[in-house]
Amino acid sequence: MKKMMEKVLVTAVILLALFVMEGTATAQLNQPLHQDGWISAAAHAPGLHGSIWRTDIWIYCKSGSWSVDLYFGRSGQDNTDVIPFHIEAEGGAHVLHFEDVVEQFLEVGAGAWVGSIHYTSDFQIQVWARVYSISPDGRHSYGQVIQGIPTADMSPDVPTEGYSRVHQHLCAMKHTADGRFRVNIGILNPTGVAAYYRVEMFGPDGNYSLPGLPSSIPVEVPPYSMMQLSDPFAAINGGDWDNAIIQVLCDTVGAGTLAYASVVDNNTNDAYFTPAFKVLSPDD
Repeated sequence: MKKMMEKVLVTAVILLALFVMEGTATAQLNQPLHQDGWISAAAHAPGLHGSIWRTDIWIYCKSGSWSVDLYFGRSGQDNTDVIPFHIEAEGGAHVLHFEDVVEQFLEVGAGAWVGSIHYTSDFQIQVWARVYSISPDGRHSYGQVIQGIPTADMSPDVPTEGYSRVHQHLCAMKHTADGRFRVNIGILNPTGVAAYYRVEMFGPDGNYSLPGLPSSIPVEVPPYSMMQLSDPFAAINGGDWDNAIIQVLCDTVGAGTLAYASVVDNNTNDAYFTPAFKVLSPDD
């Protein structure tokens, strides 16, 4: 058993070395309690096969008396002046739950909305969301769980620990040439300035010479907003890959980056969420 564990550890070190590219990595998993954070993707919108996407959230706080503000950041819009939905916990409740929060509580009006949820609280909290679709007959649902990420975990544009640029990287993705699986890439701008980003892909060995690879995909994201790219790397390797690495870079002074991938089964509309992690690397 010990030898097997040593082999696993060696493999993990090798993989980590590929990702950090001479820097260090911090995974955005199992986040600590915090007062300011984001649910990277939220929606009340139509999906495939007549389904409807919706978003339920759970908010946890250790205190028995606390409050939280939720801001819905519509995709592709400047959300600087969004009015928050204010919640006061009552009766010593440590957990609050809201179903279909985008449609029911965030006052976006009628229609279909896709975006992100920014939350702030007077106490340390954690937020989880279930973003899922329901079939027209109501008998089936498919979706993904998204954990709240602290705003402090964004990759800023400023130098960090001697590095001139801080990237965000994505892995654990799957794409198939038969069209069964697709990978959507989300970019969240958690700052008050419009930001320009570049989305790039490279292979597990760090090279950029994958067949069908675009050199870079430019994306502009308004303040406190998000943009989701629909299957931007569909043509790479003939549409069949599961070991590529995607990086998101920010080129705007004063801005920052949070990113994710949503991997969707086109036959069932099922999906899973992959958060990005930081990779500190030299200006390359």
